[in-house]
Amino acid sequence: MTDAVLVAQSDSVRTLTLNRPESLNALTVEAMGALADRLEEAAADRDTRAVVITGAGSAFSAGGDLAFLQELPGMPAARAREVVYGAFQRVPRLIRAMDKPVIAAVNGAAVGAGCEIAVACDFRIASEKARFGEVWITLGCIPALGGMFLLPRLVGLARATELVLTGAIIDAREALRIGLVNKVVMPPDLPRAAEELARSLARGPARAIAAAKAALDRGLHSTFQAELDATVEAQIACFATRDFAEGVRALTEKRAPRFTGE
Repeated sequence: MTDAVLVAQSDSVRTLTLNRPESLNALTVEAMGALADRLEEAAADRDTRAVVITGAGSAFSAGGDLAFLQELPGMPAARAREVVYGAFQRVPRLIRAMDKPVIAAVNGAAVGAGCEIAVACDFRIASEKARFGEVWITLGCIPALGGMFLLPRLVGLARATELVLTGAIIDAREALRIGLVNKVVMPPDLPRAAEELARSLARGPARAIAAAKAALDRGLHSTFQAELDATVEAQIACFATRDFAEGVRALTEKRAPRFTGE
């Protein structure tokens, strides 16, 4: 059986590729489980400093696999809860909890659960051929992998409401215009653009990046004062790292810092 998720390591950047191109990387319980397992491995690997998620072939992910979707009507609630919470939601939880930046390199369609995976990532770089859609409403259900929380914070409540309630599919340029993606590139340039961003982040101060990502995530559901209290402690911890000392030294010496993650 073909691996549902391919893993490639290039120095400190780990690329995870959804690998069911014949079905536009449609997602099954097994595929989501494999992606979650690979994310856990990346999170635990000290040599990995940034993660890229992409899709094989012409799509990022076309969402739920049809055969899997056909099993859902009438599925007992206990089993459905196990599938959604225990399998599918495991992926966005791991992405958000990971102390390393995660980049979605969206090469084609990212709809349904595929869109939710991209939304959960810290960065989204899109090919001109990318398409995004929270198409769940067209099936008579709602997004449940974090998009209902994260999407309004990316594009605003009005646009998130439009995307969720209409199931509209938008192209890469519209996604850029509304703030859903960080950058749009020509299709042949996507792997290089994603890797360049990942390598740039991987060269950064790992502990400070982890603290910043955690602070940004807390800020989604925190208060200003609580965040001031939390970030002062996180910043003091950064002050004690070798990377911070190197950053100050490099600034003083007017050169690029050489961070080690310590």
